[in-house]
Amino acid sequence: MTAVPARATAATARFLDTLHTPATRRQRSAFLQEYVSWLASVRQCHTSKVATADLLEEESALAWLAAAQRGQTRRRRGLAGPTARAAANSMAARTSALNAFSRFCGHPLQLRPPAPEFAARLTPTEAHRTLRLLTRHHPAGMLQSTWERSVALVALAVCTGHGIAALHPMRLADLELDRALPRARVGGEWYPLDAVSRAALSRWKTTHQALTAGHLKVLKGGRVEELWVTTVPGRAKPGQAAPPAGLPAAVRTLESAHRKLTATALGTPLLFEQFCGADPDA
Repeated sequence: MTAVPARATAATARFLDTLHTPATRRQRSAFLQEYVSWLASVRQCHTSKVATADLLEEESALAWLAAAQRGQTRRRRGLAGPTARAAANSMAARTSALNAFSRFCGHPLQLRPPAPEFAARLTPTEAHRTLRLLTRHHPAGMLQSTWERSVALVALAVCTGHGIAALHPMRLADLELDRALPRARVGGEWYPLDAVSRAALSRWKTTHQALTAGHLKVLKGGRVEELWVTTVPGRAKPGQAAPPAGLPAAVRTLESAHRKLTATALGTPLLFEQFCGADPDA
């Protein structure tokens, strides 16, 4: 075992510092924190008392994965209820996170992840027709600005074929909507936008400007360059004012709004990736 902190919280923090991709770091942080918290609960101690060696016990690891699969570690209400079983992809990500952490500690567990499951993607025709429906249907109970942001995200998924992991880092400079052929840049590549998508993104840019116009005193530089921003104020912390709307939005914020939009407008929730289009000849 390599020289890593004996305390689990410190060891996981050092491991996360070695990860360079923000999405991977967020995901593995969430699952490792879940594991530490679960183990602390089982042993009836504070998380600071959990040792790194405790995380690397295969018996403990398998017990945590089994509890997670049963939905016992769920932090947010699932579509099928608060104790719904975890999806295979979620379990695969948990297993991958723990395997990577154990390798970092010099004690590889080599746990076998479940086979991934893939949601059926819409055909390009289905994706574009669904996008047009969503651009015209503002669901009751959904804030106008939140709807506009969600539709703009769907438009980019349809036109670029990229999911939320690639779309989340986009900035205002990644949209060029006034060109003869409007386009968007994702992952360094430019993609053309159709008229429906351009209109959805133009609407969101106007809302984005309204939401962020008053942030000169909130942010250094005063301008929010991130394309995806919050549409409602955040929660206030003790002794601090609630952060205003118009600050950079987290991935889970975008995902939550997307689920609400598709579930309400279409009757069933769809993943971002399902809008990326399937090859009809595949």
